[in-house]
Amino acid sequence: MHARVNTAAVQPDQIDELVAAMRPLLPRAREQGGLKGVLVLGDRRTGKIVLVSRWASEAAANAAEPLYQDAMRELGRFMAAPPTRDPYEVLLEE
Repeated sequence: MHARVNTAAVQPDQIDELVAAMRPLLPRAREQGGLKGVLVLGDRRTGKIVLVSRWASEAAANAAEPLYQDAMRELGRFMAAPPTRDPYEVLLEE
């Protein structure tokens, strides 16, 4: 299993709006196949957001790249700077 970890900064008062804008994007990712789950973490004091997406395989994660680019165009209005994104292999999950 593979994961993508995205980190972004938004205005703290826009966190709920960002999450609301994310919700309609998730079904498209699930339809693509291979998405195992999404976890969104946030700090309401600083506006830091961490999004972890889990994928069945590295190939599934890579195939979702066009969806990621679409999502960044949609969600970019909330972000103070471009997000960082790092790929990982999931080594342990309970």
